[in-house]
Amino acid sequence: MEQPSEPESQIIGILNNMQIVFDRERTFPNLISKTENVPLPVDFALNINGFLAIIEYNGSQHYKAKNNSASAQDALRRLCANGTARLNYCSKNNIPLLIIHYKDKEKLIKIISSFIDDVRNNLHGTTKAYTPHTKGYFKNIPYYTFGDVPTGPIQPIQVHENDTLGYVSLSNDAIVWTKKELDTLLARIDCYEQKIQQYKTVTADLVLTIDSLQHELERKDELINKQPEIVTEEIAEPEITKKEPKIQFEFVNKSNFTEPTQFKGDFRKTNSPRSQLTDDAKIFIKSLSQNHENVSEIQDYLQSNYNQSISLPTLKKCIQ
Repeated sequence: MEQPSEPESQIIGILNNMQIVFDRERTFPNLISKTENVPLPVDFALNINGFLAIIEYNGSQHYKAKNNSASAQDALRRLCANGTARLNYCSKNNIPLLIIHYKDKEKLIKIISSFIDDVRNNLHGTTKAYTPHTKGYFKNIPYYTFGDVPTGPIQPIQVHENDTLGYVSLSNDAIVWTKKELDTLLARIDCYEQKIQQYKTVTADLVLTIDSLQHELERKDELINKQPEIVTEEIAEPEITKKEPKIQFEFVNKSNFTEPTQFKGDFRKTNSPRSQLTDDAKIFIKSLSQNHENVSEIQDYLQSNYNQSISLPTLKKCIQ
């Protein structure tokens, strides 16, 4: 038995998917090649509801010679004679015959499905064109039954055992499993599916946990950004010694409130926004307590007018 061509392999897959029982290269006692005087096999012998139907796939070599050589021309005549012999045999024995043209290899599923439906519906006495190139030939009913004619020489079946998966593969693409091994395989599949479900659950919980931690980190980052001075400014500062300020300020009566003179000195001892306050800045801050009700107002005033972020504990120390 020759290896199937690519289109023939597709036909095998289609018939298997449709759960159609079939033989490949089946021979019949009275179907003989006149040029070679040997049994003439058919590509596919189908069992459709117990009746015999035949599918032939004709490649391009059935319609035109490969070249102009004498051997190529003889090969074409031989193929044409064999095709005529198959057609006459099916017509004589009431066997539905589908001859698929190579130009229709992209339409195999639709053509084969329609042909099988026609056989099941007992189509007879007609030639049906499935495409401009592919035709089905239906003679009379009842059709020949699938088991009425013997096959040709029986091809030996090669057996290959797979100890890992516990099955036996045959040369006709069939697989034989013992019930014990099949039950074992199904149990493994069920076990794997349960593990997959467990992994999905654990993964989902892990994603939720990570998301929750991410939100918590973001929340804490926001709190830290809102109070940048709390940690650094609470460090004990040296005691303020009383001395005359280098810069003099003029104040008005609190009952007739106006803002104090602008402070033009340095608030910090260094350029760092977290360094200690200068003595002049501390005196200026203390003077602000005369015009503001509480420390929070002083803090807002310094932030708005001097862009200084000073913590409340540090301000309280300055105005004591």
